[in-house]
Amino acid sequence: MKTLLSSLFVALWMSFVLIGCGTDANQLIHGEMQEGVSIHETFQAVVIEQDETTITVDNSGSKYRLITKDIDYVAEVGDQVKVWTTEQYEESNPAQGEAIKIEKVK
Repeated sequence: MKTLLSSLFVALWMSFVLIGCGTDANQLIHGEMQEGVSIHETFQAVVIEQDETTITVDNSGSKYRLITKDIDYVAEVGDQVKVWTTEQYEESNPAQGEAIKIEKVK
């Protein structure tokens, strides 16, 4: 009896662990999928710096330096842009991450 209860407890616990490893419902509702990477429209910002492989944007005082080497975009310093990212940032100043898509806001 004790073994049976222990086995049931372990099975129940494992089911909770496996459910927690599933797809985030927010990603399904708000995100898109691009080549297996979940992307989200994270913010609108103003371009404050740019070079061939990075862009630095300011979102109401929060600055982000984003890698842009694998995307096409047409934005210049001073432009208002929509930025999609992987939402994974290094804790630095400014925060560093990877842009998936950048669009100039008209």
